Amino acid sequence: MVPEHDKMDGENIIKSKGAIHYLTSEEIENNKEYLFSISNKLKNDNIISLIIGGPTQYYDYSDRNIQEIFSKVNFLVKENNLSLVVIPSMRTPKETIEHAKIYFGNDHLVLDTVDKKAYLSALSISKYIVITCDSSSMISEAALTGKPIYIAAIPPKKNDKRFKNFRKLFLEMKIVRELGEKLENWSYEKLDETNRIANIIRDKIQL
Repeated sequence: MVPEHDKMDGENIIKSKGAIHYLTSEEIENNKEYLFSISNKLKNDNIISLIIGGPTQYYDYSDRNIQEIFSKVNFLVKENNLSLVVIPSMRTPKETIEHAKIYFGNDHLVLDTVDKKAYLSALSISKYIVITCDSSSMISEAALTGKPIYIAAIPPKKNDKRFKNFRKLFLEMKIVRELGEKLENWSYEKLDETNRIANIIRDKIQL
């Protein structure tokens, strides 16, 4: 099994659209109330979540790059009266989290530790989801919600063809748009590749 954006073919190759993951819709729904239980900063139902990955060999989490992302998110928050949740991942630098806490202030919820329940809760309650371009996995997980996903671009340090192919596929499937575009609602069929491919493998085993 390989991701479709890897452009590999073969008789026994099964292609997935995006990354395979182990989240379920039930798990996301079951953690819906978690963020409300740990914070009173979410003042309305218009919630946008910024889910942050971390630096890789392709993408640099420089102050300039992070500032550009924060500025675009902040514009959307102010223009659309949104409540913001910032969710870090295991790769997110501590200085990026501290920068977010200072930049967005006390009016918004910035998690400073990795918390899976908070991540799942954010996926459940958010009206809009923003994810940094370095994490195909988190983008694929968010696609399980069927909600609008905006990709926060970071200029690549070197050829990031695989990531570009992934984003192109998700753009064509109308799952994602680029952060900086007009904030809009749209819908798409929830992407559950894990179960789809599991069924294909199950059918092949039974032949």
